[in-house]
Amino acid sequence: MDNQLNPLIKIDDAAGTARIDVRGSLTLASRPELMHQIRRVRRMGISSPITVDLSRAAFVESSALAGLRFDLNALDAGTHQVAAAGAPGVFLEVMPARDHAVAESRHDFTLTNPSELSQPLEEAGLRLLSDYSPDELLAASDAVFGMLDDPAGHSGHELLARYEAIGEEIARREPAEAAQKHASGS
Repeated sequence: MDNQLNPLIKIDDAAGTARIDVRGSLTLASRPELMHQIRRVRRMGISSPITVDLSRAAFVESSALAGLRFDLNALDAGTHQVAAAGAPGVFLEVMPARDHAVAESRHDFTLTNPSELSQPLEEAGLRLLSDYSPDELLAASDAVFGMLDDPAGHSGHELLARYEAIGEEIARREPAEAAQKHASGS
């Protein structure tokens, strides 16, 4: 496998924004190069968030993505200690923007009411993530994360999207669960 990152860095001086588009592979071997590029852009004086677009990467290794998130959290923690205003952060895009994805994938796409989705999903034997129990969500997260390393037969971008959706549902529930635990503990 080719471990070349092939980053395309776009800096808009007028807006003070930066974007790094990864066109190659994000692997454990190429992750340090991406972190180097992020630090390099930050040293250029870009104080707004940097966007790292992985949506067009040839390959994204799940362990490299997890490691990248860990590295970015450590980078933000270090910046928080130095700057009183806080870290500007780095945004990771793992899917193409919705307007581009919809336009490219389906020309007949129409928005629908989420309640209208329940019946067809039930008929297909599927459920909304909001209907999963916490244990089922964690099991689904583990299963999808395990499949990310197996490029055969699975669309990497589709799996990343599923993994992100599960993570968002878990994150959405965390404040409510914490409040519930706090209320029951008082």
